[in-house]
Amino acid sequence: MRKLRGKKGMTLVELIIAVAFTAIVIAAACAVLFLGGDFFKSGTVSASNQQKTALAETYIQRYASTAFQISSSKGSDAGVVFTLSDNVLRVTKQSADGAEELASIDGIGRVEFRVEGTLLSYTIVSKDGTCRLAGGTVLNNCTGGDAADLTGDGEECLFMDLTAPESPG
Repeated sequence: MRKLRGKKGMTLVELIIAVAFTAIVIAAACAVLFLGGDFFKSGTVSASNQQKTALAETYIQRYASTAFQISSSKGSDAGVVFTLSDNVLRVTKQSADGAEELASIDGIGRVEFRVEGTLLSYTIVSKDGTCRLAGGTVLNNCTGGDAADLTGDGEECLFMDLTAPESPG
């Protein structure tokens, strides 16, 4: 009993201070954890938007470089049609046999096209506006044309005619 009476323990004030300090450390750790989760979610959305706009750019470049005519209306039976509705960019290949959907890319809010001589410039904007991809491609076989912006509001399309024009002769 004498040994127990000689040892000093923690006072109530020291215990309260220790509990308060521990609570502050735990609250700070939780805040960091929740902020990290939010940053992860926004980073994932941003990466997804970048991938979708890059995929749309791939299809535009693939077919624009071999197109003979670019217009805002369907010109012939053979070509590739880009349409945008409900934030989905659809790439459809038209042929005499029918239509085949090549791609359906969701999360695209707007696609702007501009034809300047032998250059097709474009800007692809994600649905939420956080990703904007601008670029251009050389129209190797085409000497011009007109282009419509795809906003998803109407029946706009961009048609890339892949049939060679008949040579006079």
